[in-house]
Amino acid sequence: MSWRERIRQARESQKLTREQVVSRMHTYLPADKAVVARTLAAWEGGDREPRVTQAIALAKALGYHEVSDLFYDSDEAQLNKLGLDRLEEYRSLLLRSPQFRETVQPVLRLLPVYLQPASAGTGQWLDDDLSEEMEVDDSVPASAEFGVRLAGDSMSPRFADGQIVWARKTETAENGEIVLCVLNDQGYCKKLHRDEHGVSLISLNPKYDPISITEVDEFRIMGCVVG
Repeated sequence: MSWRERIRQARESQKLTREQVVSRMHTYLPADKAVVARTLAAWEGGDREPRVTQAIALAKALGYHEVSDLFYDSDEAQLNKLGLDRLEEYRSLLLRSPQFRETVQPVLRLLPVYLQPASAGTGQWLDDDLSEEMEVDDSVPASAEFGVRLAGDSMSPRFADGQIVWARKTETAENGEIVLCVLNDQGYCKKLHRDEHGVSLISLNPKYDPISITEVDEFRIMGCVVG
């Protein structure tokens, strides 16, 4: 059976008129590319062939998920190179169009975000239990357990003022890791630095001086930034 015959058979088996089919096709075509019933009649009669966009719209209007299901019969002889190229052209157009491409819904989860920000200089947050649940997708690392919104530019250019940073809960960190921590009741997001001189908190923005941690300071790590 030729593709022209399959078009007519598909339409007649659904008891559709040509007018009804082209009306359905309008859903999948730009307004200025509308097809009329006599064009469909010419396709069924073999007098003309549909363009690629028209073939896609026709297949959808007749209930086919793949253009090749309408225009290619696996029981027929194999297509020549031109026919295979045409099928690949149809396939490429379908994959590029959001209308025909299957989308994967992101996996969502809820993570707490502390209402008080962590900042540079004065320091804020981190001993405050006030938080809100935020729905996040898989763009947030799977290891993230909570979030904190930053205030200030001490961690730029990597982190911007107002940005939420995501962290895993931990009380320890390796040298060089970016931590969310409490120093003398003030919360910070800083790079942890250890050397022969002791421990300090480093800003990524060079205009801020390191904050040294002494033996008399109360210092606790609350989490390590991930992602």
